[in-house]
Amino acid sequence: MARIAKILLVLVLGAVLALVGGYFKLQSWAANEHPLEAERVIEVAPGTGLAKLSHLLDENKLVSNELMFHLWAKLQGNYARYQAGKYRFEGKVSPAQIAEKIIKGDTYNPVVLSVTIPEGFMLRQVLERLAAAQVGHIVELNRLAADKAFLESLKVPGPTLEGFIYPATYTYTAMPTAMQALTDMVKTFWSNLPKDYEAQVKAKGMSLGEAVNFASLIERETKLDEERPFVSEVIWRRLKDKVPLGIDATIPYGIPDYDGDLKWADLSNAKNPYNSRIHRGLPPTPIGAPSAKSLAAVLTPSNEGYYYYVLVAGTIHHHFSKTLKEHNANVKKLVNATKK
Repeated sequence: MARIAKILLVLVLGAVLALVGGYFKLQSWAANEHPLEAERVIEVAPGTGLAKLSHLLDENKLVSNELMFHLWAKLQGNYARYQAGKYRFEGKVSPAQIAEKIIKGDTYNPVVLSVTIPEGFMLRQVLERLAAAQVGHIVELNRLAADKAFLESLKVPGPTLEGFIYPATYTYTAMPTAMQALTDMVKTFWSNLPKDYEAQVKAKGMSLGEAVNFASLIERETKLDEERPFVSEVIWRRLKDKVPLGIDATIPYGIPDYDGDLKWADLSNAKNPYNSRIHRGLPPTPIGAPSAKSLAAVLTPSNEGYYYYVLVAGTIHHHFSKTLKEHNANVKKLVNATKK
């Protein structure tokens, strides 16, 4: 009996040692990194069993042995924490690293669309860019941009989305609908609106819609942050004195199929409601997408006494002046430089 007991003990010890050895061998295998020949992207569907996942990993050469991965993952006892999704692997990976990534749910979501709306972009340009990116048809986009119920749902106080599309780069991992894209752009506008903005512009005797309109003029007139308060001051002074703003950037907005060439007849056309050389006050609507800096500049005009400005030849800078005499001299400089 003693001999049988000894034999059994030896067998048990042998089995235990084999199990321990096998366990450590599995752990070593799982921790061992191996290089991938190329990037691998797999998709773990909801409800995927361990056996199926093990086969998927082996099939994609992410692990060297599906049975070993199956056994190792089984011993870990945490397969219930594995998350469905798309995963990307490259370089060197180990079975343990693969499992950790899937447990964390560190999924791979490639960008399928990236669309940039530049500062000052007109609504028409925004819609054309979205249509070109196959985010809805241009007819649908135009309809949505002026849909009263849609505008109300986004709290836009105007006849269209003009001025309430925020200039930024928008990225998507799944193609958005036209409604989703426009909604995201307007929500981004609201999230970038300076704090207590509506109350502050109201204190200056202006509605939010008028302030956005104002900001769009600043945006189209200068790209230099240091000039925004100066342009704001000129507009405020002219509004107060009830004289035409004289901002030529507003004129093309009222010209159907504008070809980029602003003619003298356009400058003197009183039938164009956006001709701020003739009509007083703000134009009927914003003329583009203002940035947060232009929105803020409405509230922070300088106090230098500026009433005029004109481009400095060959630059994006402007000459700002207090008197018409000084302004005319600056205009003459620009005309002479242009002739040369």
